[in-house]
Amino acid sequence: MVSLFGWGSSPKPESSQSTPQETPKPDEPATPAPPAQTQLAQPASPQTNTNLKLFFGGVTFFALSVWVTRRAFHKKRISCIPPFYTSSIYHKPHSNSAGDAFEALNLATLNVISFGLMAGGAVGYALNINGLEDMRRFVRNGLQGGSDTPVKSDEELEQEVTEWVAKILGDKFEKQLEKEKMKRGIREDQVDQDTKAK
Repeated sequence: MVSLFGWGSSPKPESSQSTPQETPKPDEPATPAPPAQTQLAQPASPQTNTNLKLFFGGVTFFALSVWVTRRAFHKKRISCIPPFYTSSIYHKPHSNSAGDAFEALNLATLNVISFGLMAGGAVGYALNINGLEDMRRFVRNGLQGGSDTPVKSDEELEQEVTEWVAKILGDKFEKQLEKEKMKRGIREDQVDQDTKAK
C-alpha cells in the first residue's frame, strides 16, 4: 500500500560499471582511453504529495463534520420527545430560533468546506497537481489545446482581457483605466522620490 502511492520508496542507485582499460602494446603508441562513464545517483527530490494530504485531511474533516451534524440532529430530536408522564399537548421544548439557525449555518459550512477539501484533493490526485506550478502547467496545456502554438504570457492575456472589456463597456472604462494608470504613475514617482531622498 505504501509503495502504491510512492511513499517510502527510494530510487535504487545504478551500479557504475567502468570499462576495463587495456594495456598498450610496446610497439603501438599509447592512445588515451575514453573516460569511464560513471553515473552519480542523485537523490530524488522529495515528492510532496499535497493532493493526497489534502484528500485524506478532507476525508477526516468530512467524517468529523458528519459526526458532529448527526450528534446535533440527534440532540434536537431527543429534546422534542416529551417525558414519560407528560402529554404531548403540554410538552413545550425549549427553542431558540436564532440559535438554531446559527447552529445550522455552522454545520452546513463545516460540511461544505470539508467536502470541498476532499473533492479538491481527489481532483488534484486525478490530475497529478501538487502545487501552484503544476496547476499553471495544467492550465497552460489546456490553453494550448495540444497545438504547437506558443501560449501567451500573463501580460498578453491581461492586455487582451482589457481590450475586450473596453470594447464591451466603451469610453467610460477607458477613461477609468487611464485614471488608474495616472494614479499608479504618480504613486510610483512618489516612491522613487522617497527612495532618492533617503
